[in-house]
Formats: sequence, C-alpha cells, structure tokens
Amino acid sequence: MSAKLELRGFDELKAYFAEFATKLQHDADPILLRAARQSEARLLEAYPVVTGALRAGVKIIERVTRRGVTFYRLESSARHAHLYEFGTARQPPRATFLPITERDRRAATVAIANLVRAEGLAVTGDKV
Repeated sequence: MSAKLELRGFDELKAYFAEFATKLQHDADPILLRAARQSEARLLEAYPVVTGALRAGVKIIERVTRRGVTFYRLESSARHAHLYEFGTARQPPRATFLPITERDRRAATVAIANLVRAEGLAVTGDKV
C-alpha cells in the first residue's frame, strides 16, 4: 500500500504575503512618520530655551533601504543633550527624550498591529 501527501497553495500563500507586505508598508509609513513628527513636536515643546541648541538639535532622519522600506529615526544631536537628559554632578537628570519617544513609539506599534488585525491576522504582544 502506498501513501501520497500532496500540499497545494504555497505559491498563492507566498504571493499573498508579498502583496500584504507591500500594502502594510504603504499603510504603515504615514503612521510611523506621524509618530516621529509628534515626538519631534513634543520634544521641541518640552526642551527649555536657553541657547536654543537643544531644540535645534532635534531632527527626524529618514532612511530608505534598497528594498524600499522607510525608517524614521528621531535624534537629538545637541552636544549637551545627554547632559540634560541624564544630569551631571551639579544638574539633576531631566528625562525627556526617552519618555516622549517611547510613548509615541508604543502608540504607533498599536496602530500598526490594528492594521494587521484588519487584514484578518492575529497579533499578540502589542499592548505594552
């Protein structure tokens, strides 16, 4: 007696996931950019104006990979930003950058997870 197992549909599944990734990237890009811009605005509002260097150092860096994936990185390039954030022997720490960016990053993660759910896929671990 011989047995035969034939599985079909992998080409269709592969095509679906390729299309899904492109659609998700297209839909997620505005969410990520909005989160970066929101963090930027909150940082500009939260940083004090003494010389203006802290605020002037806040920038969104956009990077597009060879595959067309876009990353948005928010940075504070002021030379003394770390001293403001973490403090010195004479100055207490003023945690600003990480709390603001983490809150907006989490909100963007939940929004993207909701996009994936809307496509009918299960998502876990997004509610941090």
